[in-house]
Amino acid sequence: MISIRESFGKTLLELGECDEKIALVSCDLKVATKSDYFFQRFPERSFEVGIAEANAIGVAAGLSMSGYKTVLSSFGAFLTGKNVEIRTSIAYNNAPVVLVGTHGGLIGPDGATQSGIQDISVMRSMPRMKVFQPSSPILTKKILEHCIGSDSPSYIRVARNEVPEIYSEQIDFIEGEPYLHGELSDNILISSGPMIHNCISASEAIFKSHNVNIGVIDIPSIKPLNLNSLKKMLAGRKSVFTVEDHMIQGGLGSLIAESLSSMDISVPLFIKGLDSFVGSGKPKELEKRYLLDPMNIANFVTDRINKS
Repeated sequence: MISIRESFGKTLLELGECDEKIALVSCDLKVATKSDYFFQRFPERSFEVGIAEANAIGVAAGLSMSGYKTVLSSFGAFLTGKNVEIRTSIAYNNAPVVLVGTHGGLIGPDGATQSGIQDISVMRSMPRMKVFQPSSPILTKKILEHCIGSDSPSYIRVARNEVPEIYSEQIDFIEGEPYLHGELSDNILISSGPMIHNCISASEAIFKSHNVNIGVIDIPSIKPLNLNSLKKMLAGRKSVFTVEDHMIQGGLGSLIAESLSSMDISVPLFIKGLDSFVGSGKPKELEKRYLLDPMNIANFVTDRINKS
């Protein structure tokens, strides 16, 4: 098990070895975001602006429009707090900057102000901005490779959490596609990022205790999302559940609600996530505190299935 942010840092280093046009901008958080690997190897293509995210966004936009494949890394909470600068300098100009917001969700002892819990809602409302959230080290690598090779601005939400691998190196990451784990069933559990692992554990617990199959869908591509593929997975289901380590306003649950409306599918939807600032503690402790651990997710699903 390695952290998703560690996979980001090591992948960026590998890509930098192969492509001299990749440049990196940091906001005084190289070690925490794992950008230090790239800085140490390629100092001539690394730019440290200090605690000045607004300036970093302008620098990154300028580099990208000058022909560099530019990555800007910082804590997601701080980076997306500069949404006006991102909107004006990057999205409006369609500058292909890869924004990497680390420490999304329940990050641990760094605390409430460092936790990115509103970043998805901010970034997916941005015109021209693509939004991704990998759930594993391999998927992090695939998504970063995809975004650096793209000609569109993008935001990658990177968790601090250490997670097990659920994908093979041979996976073909396709922008917009949802990924099914297990089999489709009457009831579907949808998640993204590190929460997908708790959802898989919850589905296994539900089958073991209630003999009920719960299909689990991973949404690594939050924007765009292929509604044709999603419709094939959700049409005819009895209930759909979403789980996220993000505010429920504007997050994954909101995305699925909007998608169901667009697809003209009528199915009960139950949304589970955060509705307040989060505290400090180990990630597993925080998951229990905010009812996002496998046991509470399993209870959330089974209680509503039994009432339906």
